[in-house]
Amino acid sequence: MVEPFIVYEPKEDTYLILEQVRRYAVGDVLDMGTGSGILAIEASRTADSVIGVDISKKALEIARKNAADIPNISFVYSDLFSHFKKYPVKFDLIIFNPPYLPEMKGEEPEVSQAVAGGRHGYELLARFFDDAADFLKPHGRVLILFSSITQRNKIHEILEEHAFNYHKLSEKEIPNETLYVYLCEKSDFLNELEEEGISHVKKLTKGHRGIIYTARYKGKKAVVKQKLPESKAVARMANEARWLRLLNKYNIGPKFIKHDKEWFAYYYVDGIFFPEFIEKAKKSDIKKVIVDVFKQMKVLDEKGINKEEMHNPYKHIVVKNNKATLLDFERTHVTRKPHNVTQFCQYITSKVVYDVLKKKEFRFEKKRLRDLAARYKKKMSEENFKKIVSII
Repeated sequence: MVEPFIVYEPKEDTYLILEQVRRYAVGDVLDMGTGSGILAIEASRTADSVIGVDISKKALEIARKNAADIPNISFVYSDLFSHFKKYPVKFDLIIFNPPYLPEMKGEEPEVSQAVAGGRHGYELLARFFDDAADFLKPHGRVLILFSSITQRNKIHEILEEHAFNYHKLSEKEIPNETLYVYLCEKSDFLNELEEEGISHVKKLTKGHRGIIYTARYKGKKAVVKQKLPESKAVARMANEARWLRLLNKYNIGPKFIKHDKEWFAYYYVDGIFFPEFIEKAKKSDIKKVIVDVFKQMKVLDEKGINKEEMHNPYKHIVVKNNKATLLDFERTHVTRKPHNVTQFCQYITSKVVYDVLKKKEFRFEKKRLRDLAARYKKKMSEENFKKIVSII
């Protein structure tokens, strides 16, 4: 029995992106999802070399026949960039006219593979951009095509998640949808990180003054914090990086990697945030972690450093294996009157936290702890600190 397959036949979308291939195909070109090879063949007219890849071996057979007499084209079987992860190479241009329709229930697998980009239509492009930067030269470009059916705002979100700049080159209205061709390039920020050996950059979240990305550095997961372009704060990234590097000397905070004026990087800390930890952990482990945090707060007090926000460190403490790691040193500063221990006392005696601890039969006198915190505030002695810890 012959295995069924479908090779995507060139249609309006193919010819729309083909116009831009003629403009931008130079140097080393990759045609992702090459199908019949029409875009790869067009690129070969102006490019030095072209590699066409596809997940369909039947499609590759057809593409090879269509390009049999063209010396600067080769074709390779690959699921997106899987082949190039084994045999690394970088390109000046990557072309991708992906399947972009949402999956339909009951659709034949070979049909779905040819036209569907995932449950919502954009998942394949999201997977593509997870790795695209690693296979682009510093000023390399990506040509993509997608449809209004794919949700244009979602495509913008995916590109921004991966720190790509982009702009629309062309569009075309066809029945029930609009087709778009975009030119995408790595941002200066992304190129700068790659020069520093930081790769696989992907946005995690956005704060008041910065954007947090996950990344890879020397084979390990890392975090990069970038200043928001619209933020008017001056030298905040450099200040936070300086504090993190300093506090690492006292085994406080995640391990610092490197920084520049607008960003800094540190190794990712796995674990869960403190509020979730106390909900899930057993009483003895909660005690260990609270004492661990208090000891770190004591070090800061001794050094005359205020971390700030320890009265409500909702996402400032990550816990793994009963070890607490402090995060976010944006507001850290030197002071004659540090209050790290007292702020943390305020936090664990707050109603929300205290009620959770009571459920775990973690009992201590709230008033007694607050009185001891007040005494410690007046005289930050080892004796007064030990009295606070002894209650815990």
